[in-house]
Amino acid sequence: MNATAGSGAPVSDEAHWFRLLGRGLRKRCPNCGAGHVYRTWFEMKDRCPECALKFEREPGFFVGAYLINFAIAIVLLFLLCMAFVAVKASNADASPTAFLVAGTLMAVAGPILFYPFSRTLWSAIDIGMTPLEPAELSAMAAAHDVADAESSG
Repeated sequence: MNATAGSGAPVSDEAHWFRLLGRGLRKRCPNCGAGHVYRTWFEMKDRCPECALKFEREPGFFVGAYLINFAIAIVLLFLLCMAFVAVKASNADASPTAFLVAGTLMAVAGPILFYPFSRTLWSAIDIGMTPLEPAELSAMAAAHDVADAESSG
């Protein structure tokens, strides 16, 4: 699939994916790159304030985001375990207490801190794998027109 840049010039698939993932990691709309897609840390807006993309494209859409969040937590804990193994290999008397405390903090705080990023990242991955369909584009245009009418009236 070849996307087009704002100038209409074709963009390579690799550049398209980097742009999508970059937007997701910066908590931006994967479609247009606009920011401010969250009301609070845990509450994502239904639609992008700029292009009116509906973020939850189908019921249960964000299960993939929870999987990403879980995977990040597992990777962090795995790295901590490997650090403990390395410390224990060099010092057999090393106490696991600091690693257990750090692991508990990482297991609790990591998913909370990464939560909004995982949702926008999942939206970006989904748009990269399943481009917007004509019905979605029409709904975006209609929602954008309604928002314009409400802001001007």
